Amino acid sequence: MNRTYTNDRPTRSRDGRADAGRGGSGYGSQAPRRTGGPARSGGYGRRSAAVQGEFALPKTITPALPAVDGFADLDMPEQLLAELGRQGVTAPFPIQGATLPNSLAGRDVLGRGRTGSGKTLAFGLALLARTAG
Repeated sequence: MNRTYTNDRPTRSRDGRADAGRGGSGYGSQAPRRTGGPARSGGYGRRSAAVQGEFALPKTITPALPAVDGFADLDMPEQLLAELGRQGVTAPFPIQGATLPNSLAGRDVLGRGRTGSGKTLAFGLALLARTAG
């Protein structure tokens, strides 16, 4: 008996036969679509209007502070700078140099970078510096 499998279970038609033409996870097969409404991608082929009002993105009116080349260039407690030096952390990664001046100034920061780029350390340093100072 030929069967198609969806999530490791055979699918069958109402009359009990294997339902080879619908659903399934086979190559080239498509899941059956619901009727009477938009697809999950969000509408009938039109883009939604720009968000307005309280949900609109804020306009940036304050330019970002310039990036720094070293931790010593930042307004951080001396104990924190000394501990970074003892740990061998002497120069910030690019994401840290770009975001720390703004986060230490109390600004909201959005930093996007690859895994291992130093985002978590930048957040932790900013948090330590703000709570210690």
